Amino acid sequence: MASHIRFQDARTWRYIVASMEKVLEEGVFVASSEGLSFRALDPSRVVMIDLFYPSDAMLDYELEEQEVEFGVSFDTLVKVLRRARKDDELEIRVSDAFIDIVFLGRGTRRFRIPQISLTVEKPPEPKIGFTVTARMLATVFREAVKTLEPIADTIRLMASGEKFVMRGIGDIESAELEFSMSMDRQSLLDLVVESEDKADYSLEYFSQMLQAAQAAETATIKYAEDAPVRVDLEYVGGGRLTFYVSPTL
Repeated sequence: MASHIRFQDARTWRYIVASMEKVLEEGVFVASSEGLSFRALDPSRVVMIDLFYPSDAMLDYELEEQEVEFGVSFDTLVKVLRRARKDDELEIRVSDAFIDIVFLGRGTRRFRIPQISLTVEKPPEPKIGFTVTARMLATVFREAVKTLEPIADTIRLMASGEKFVMRGIGDIESAELEFSMSMDRQSLLDLVVESEDKADYSLEYFSQMLQAAQAAETATIKYAEDAPVRVDLEYVGGGRLTFYVSPTL
């Protein structure tokens, strides 16, 4: 019997994988007793993606072995997951050569894609002494990045006191979005500033996170001067998709 994993909301995975596909062509998921994980660097070694979804957040989770690996083409997987409808559950069945993607909703729709044989080269988790941590609703994060996209190539992160700033810098134009713990609409859920650092990153990579953020509950941004930024997108049930992005120095 094939290993199978069943999720409550197929569209959450549609959005998560759509963002991963913008960074990576292929990769290997690892299912263990703890949950489903993935970690890989992009070919340019500028971005690292780290995914973890705990097993207890899933409707059903059965593995043939203690650890099951399955390699995928993200282009192929995205094409299938685009067929997810509202209220569909998602089941992934893994056999030796194939992966079955099953949508359970108004009827059952089943798609079969080939496994890709890849060597798992899981990079170590970066050890970074972050000096600023800003946590906000994922909707606020999406709106901020989308506001800066038309005019900026670079996003500058700055913090001081109770304020967190995302500044978009373009060739001619610039824009600044300020968030504060004291704002009426609670634009920030939490802010920790150990040092009033600022750092610059390519806005392109933040744009690649937007589809995954569409299904997330919160977004947490951690950074330090001249260090990679870490953006955690957090989902119902404890799922987390993390992007590490190197700074533009």
